[in-house]
Amino acid sequence: MMENAFSIARKEFTDAVTSKRLWLIAGIFLLFSIASTYSTSFGFRMGVQQATRPMVQIDSSIASATAYMAPLLGLALAFDAVSGERERGTLRILLSRPIYREDVINGKILSALAVIGLTITVSSLAAVSISILLHNISVTVDDVSRIGLFIVFSIVFSFAYYALALFVSTFSSKSSHSLVISIGIWIFFAFILSIMSSFIATAILGPPPTRAVTVFNVSRRQFGNFTTPGGASPQELEEYLSYSRKVSEISSAIQTFSINYHYTQIANSLFGFAAGPLEFGQGGGTIASIPTVLSTRLIDIIVLIVFPIVFLVASYMVFTRRQEK
Repeated sequence: MMENAFSIARKEFTDAVTSKRLWLIAGIFLLFSIASTYSTSFGFRMGVQQATRPMVQIDSSIASATAYMAPLLGLALAFDAVSGERERGTLRILLSRPIYREDVINGKILSALAVIGLTITVSSLAAVSISILLHNISVTVDDVSRIGLFIVFSIVFSFAYYALALFVSTFSSKSSHSLVISIGIWIFFAFILSIMSSFIATAILGPPPTRAVTVFNVSRRQFGNFTTPGGASPQELEEYLSYSRKVSEISSAIQTFSINYHYTQIANSLFGFAAGPLEFGQGGGTIASIPTVLSTRLIDIIVLIVFPIVFLVASYMVFTRRQEK
């Protein structure tokens, strides 16, 4: 049974790695990662950023690019995985052979997982290697461990979007419909939900205290940070910070419905930045140990793993029960 699945996986993998679509996405992914790391390292040289852990900070720049490119990689591999075969009429021919439907979808999943793993691993390591060579950055064992975990979580994140797009593709008659729906879901999770959550939080809490906002903004312009009160009294400053924390808490709670949010939380914690509600008044988060990151972000990791499983099961159910005409 698995022999047929592996045969299909080999064919799908060969088709994927030789397609212009994959090379285009991988090239853009690599360019974005390199551009992000160069921007960060340029800040080190100009003294804009403090390079206490330059490798970790550069990795966080790569994570920012990956947060946008990894979903697109998964979508690109899956949006026509089934609907494209259905459009071309090859799906019916394939199913007429002595193979199980499960073999078809298993082969596609195995191929996609291999392609996603290869693309993200090579692109991330290439960006990191180029940064090390160009900027003469030293790398510790802890840095390597964080990069390795980041790559694993990024692969799972991209595969989550693959599973989502595969589910859409299983019930779509045309690849164009599958692509539009999948891209629409990505746009909602990546951009719209975060904007909506801020509006909802503001609507629930009402407008911020006017006096505190005015004085707080003046303080920032004069002193360039959150901690110096400037012309604000401690009570006014605390009033504004308390309001901002509540907005952030409500916004974060709403965004828990987004797989992007959970991935970002893991990446932010892994590379030493505050995750969850904003901690105003702090110049930056401390870098927690890897065991601490894994324990504190356990819920996010579980969601990141369960999300693709749910949509893979749904894809199996739709694909194995649908009658192809």
